[in-house]
Amino acid sequence: MNNAPDAPPIYRPVELAADADVTTEAVRAAAAGADPATLFWADRGDRAQCAVTLCPDTSLRNAAQMLHVGMTALGDALGAVLPPLVIVSFRPPTTILLNDAVLGGLRICAPAGCGPDDAPEWLVLAIDIGVSRFAEGSDAAIDLSLTTFEDEGCMGITAGAVSGAFARYLLNWIDRWQKDGFEPVRTGWTAHARVADREIALQVGGSDVSGRFLGLSDAGDILLQTAEGKQAIAAVDLLEAMDGAPA
Repeated sequence: MNNAPDAPPIYRPVELAADADVTTEAVRAAAAGADPATLFWADRGDRAQCAVTLCPDTSLRNAAQMLHVGMTALGDALGAVLPPLVIVSFRPPTTILLNDAVLGGLRICAPAGCGPDDAPEWLVLAIDIGVSRFAEGSDAAIDLSLTTFEDEGCMGITAGAVSGAFARYLLNWIDRWQKDGFEPVRTGWTAHARVADREIALQVGGSDVSGRFLGLSDAGDILLQTAEGKQAIAAVDLLEAMDGAPA
């Protein structure tokens, strides 16, 4: 059976080994000059993992809005492949929930040493989604805070189907972001992020920041009401810096 992603022609799919670290391989390729819209994916039984290389023509500070672009695209992609009564939601900044349990999440990686006002040579958006509870032969204990497609009764959804849907919706949301700015992204993101007035915790620069979630600013900042007052956590401070060098 062909499980390859059904992605728009702009993408160049690259299938990796089932045990590959998809994000690491995509970052290495991006740092080595891989073309934008290269779609790395792996066909494994328990996880749906893919990563897309990007080359934004803007500052890292502005390109960091891709954090929310990617999450909005992922939410829409899961809505397209899952049954209609399954509830997909976000826990800011990058966790995806299915029926209020953790299904997976998104990572956005940028070149190490790239400053907020510099234009990054590349970005990598990567997703990791639970398909089934265990890989074959696993005897790991069950964590009820986590879920998978199969746990929620959503059978037969492949890594290729998720990767292809994410690629399609990502292309759509990047186009809207470039043409219409951040506001449509904020609206789409907010529709999935059912966490208004809830306590959330973020890792910012190696420190924990927690507070009541107030929403996104028009620049993509995460707004929190903390014990010290209202704080705006810039999206650029939530990116992962990676150098792409071989281990």
